[in-house]
Amino acid sequence: MTDASLRRSWLVSAASLALWAVSTVSLLCYIVVLGPSSVQRQVPERLSRSALESGVEPLVVLLGSTVALGALAVVSLLYYSYAQWRHVQRRRRRLESESASDSDLGVERT
Repeated sequence: MTDASLRRSWLVSAASLALWAVSTVSLLCYIVVLGPSSVQRQVPERLSRSALESGVEPLVVLLGSTVALGALAVVSLLYYSYAQWRHVQRRRRRLESESASDSDLGVERT
């Protein structure tokens, strides 16, 4: 795994976390809209009417996308951690082999 691919996996992780955060904030805002105000109650009713016409409830879509983006964020962070671990393991093995070959040649490292 190269440094470029590690950066790429970090960017994917950061982007998925950002998307999940936006989706969570949107879900929380939608839930707040369902609050006690009569004006706030009219908004979901209008949204529900338009959703019923299209056949999909917006809260269900928002909740589903939040869960899906959260899962994507977790998987991408796990992959980034694994990639980082593999990169460190390969580098350690490379340094150990260089150190062993230098000691075989009688070269001292300081």
